[in-house]
Amino acid sequence: MVDELSVLQRVSAADVRAEPFPHLVVENALPADLCDALLASYPEPADLGVDLAENNSRWSVGAVAAGANPVVPTLWREFLAYHASAAFFQRLVELFGAFIVALHSQRYPDLSSLQALRPGLRVRDDWRGADVLLDAQLGGNTPVWTASSVRGLHVDKGDKLFSGLFYLRRNDDDARGGDLEIHRFRPNLPVWRRARAFDEYSVDPGAAEWVATVPYRNNTLVLFLNSLEALHGVTVREPTAHCRLFMNLVGEVNPPLYRYPRSESWLPPPRRLGKRLRRWMTRPAAG
Repeated sequence: MVDELSVLQRVSAADVRAEPFPHLVVENALPADLCDALLASYPEPADLGVDLAENNSRWSVGAVAAGANPVVPTLWREFLAYHASAAFFQRLVELFGAFIVALHSQRYPDLSSLQALRPGLRVRDDWRGADVLLDAQLGGNTPVWTASSVRGLHVDKGDKLFSGLFYLRRNDDDARGGDLEIHRFRPNLPVWRRARAFDEYSVDPGAAEWVATVPYRNNTLVLFLNSLEALHGVTVREPTAHCRLFMNLVGEVNPPLYRYPRSESWLPPPRRLGKRLRRWMTRPAAG
């Protein structure tokens, strides 16, 4: 069965963590033999056109491009295709549907509205025939010559319904860093201070507090729903000749589910914000 390829095959709805935002962390997500086969057959990044001289740079090869690239093995083509399929999306809705409705009720008022969505494949399909565009990407970060974080504290773009990473760490990779950190806004943070914490997608760490760390560990999945509360970032990677390898998962919607609050220079003084800013932050983005 194709579902035997799924990184969600060992997951139940009870495994979804509600706080600080809906997410899953699954260790040993795949059977060991399948994970080993994927890791052993991961294409050489240079063969994918990756410039390994760049410092801690991100690369992504989507399901469509991977399917057309002869250097990508059949196992990987099938693996990516499944995780960008209607079957995978249906499984995700089973696990996260109630949380999606709670987070984005103005767009998806009930489970039936989610179940009625038409999944499509990014690059191949468009919004005329799909309501959510899926992708599963061969992803990674290049070696590190100068210690750095590939992404600091941030939230993903508002057109992403969900995001996920499935880690594939090689046995000889002894590099330090590259873990995913989950954060939340500090309790009792005034609404004006929360809004001013945003610089587009980046978030001021001073407005947030650490909740958990998901180590960059082989066969580990982290999957979460996006919102303005879904604060996360990647820890600093120390210098290493190793690449950081993963599969990246994404579900894209149109129009966006939310917009970033304006940067500090555009906000009125705190005494003038109040309910007006709360309404602005929670209303759906214009189509």
